[in-house]
Amino acid sequence: MAPDTVPGVGRPATGKTFVARARIPLDTWNEFEKAASAAGTDRSKVLNEFVEWYLRRRGAHLPARPDPKRVTD
Repeated sequence: MAPDTVPGVGRPATGKTFVARARIPLDTWNEFEKAASAAGTDRSKVLNEFVEWYLRRRGAHLPARPDPKRVTD
């Protein structure tokens, strides 16, 4: 695969970000959206924060989780 090709997608890279594929059960994905919204953010931001933390990037931290009551209401 060419170095300017998006891994796992096979399309040319066009910028600093790309749409990644992951297999997550639909009910989990929808619950994640609700939880991210309850925390005042969105799934993409939460995933990016987690990846930065996972890679031990300087200044990175685990994303904040919402109050469980806000997610289940």
